[in-house]
Amino acid sequence: METVTVFGADGVLGAAVARRVSRSCGLSVKAVDPDGNGQYNAEMKKSGVQVIQCNLNDVKSIKKVISGSKAVFFNTVSNFRNPNFLNKEIAQGRNIADVCSALKIKHVVFCTELHPIRISGIAARHLVAKAEIEEYMRYKGIPLTNLIVPTLYEDLVGILKPEYAGNERLLIIPMGTTPLDMICADDVGEIVRVIINNRSAHINRTHSVSGDKITIKEMAHYLSKHLRPLCFRDKQVTIHEYQEMYSPRPWAQDYANMFDFFLRVDQRYNVDATRRIIPKLTLTGFEEWVAKNSQKLCYAFS
Repeated sequence: METVTVFGADGVLGAAVARRVSRSCGLSVKAVDPDGNGQYNAEMKKSGVQVIQCNLNDVKSIKKVISGSKAVFFNTVSNFRNPNFLNKEIAQGRNIADVCSALKIKHVVFCTELHPIRISGIAARHLVAKAEIEEYMRYKGIPLTNLIVPTLYEDLVGILKPEYAGNERLLIIPMGTTPLDMICADDVGEIVRVIINNRSAHINRTHSVSGDKITIKEMAHYLSKHLRPLCFRDKQVTIHEYQEMYSPRPWAQDYANMFDFFLRVDQRYNVDATRRIIPKLTLTGFEEWVAKNSQKLCYAFS
């Protein structure tokens, strides 16, 4: 049985990819959780995924994990609590790339981003890290498929969780009336599964994927509709106000800059193009995702 190794399985996206790829006949999945105590491990194991610890600072440890793999997926996880996370994330990504190159892995699927500094002079470090890693892999000549992934629906129970204000829940996302591209992690996992099973159609290509385009006001409407009696409202804030509001949190500057970048530069996300990658899958729209996950979301927001 051929093996696919998934890095970044300590995050919601990597874990979703591991679960989805494991559904392919003839493929086993090794999911890398650096610390071995990730919150998604139990769910991955139920799907038949082998969860493995790995020191991403140690090339020998990475080589042991990747050896014998048909393909590698990786999504680097940004640790905003570490003031030097940019350099560390790039170094770890390059370590994975070096091993893939040395072992002549035939297909690497990587979650990248546009380079905000080079395009517009805006420094969102978590985006920069991924763009720099992609550039390094291209330099190494690694057989590559890049995915530019937008904001995840699941971020609403994480870094973009609504704030409490009396009986209301405030969505504080500084996009104004500009629609935000979003997608659910499971759909990204299915996209990766299809790409890995159809290497020749996707090698040396970049796909900017999207599951829905939605304004923050529309998000608040659908959350209120399906999570009654909870009530959600779009709190309109500027980029500067957003940064000031969240200034004590280590990701505040980077996320403020990211949304500024989204407003200034077309990210090339495309729902129709995403459907063409997986024509047999109906992409999950935001409202559908909220309705399907209403119990979990009510619990998270209560």
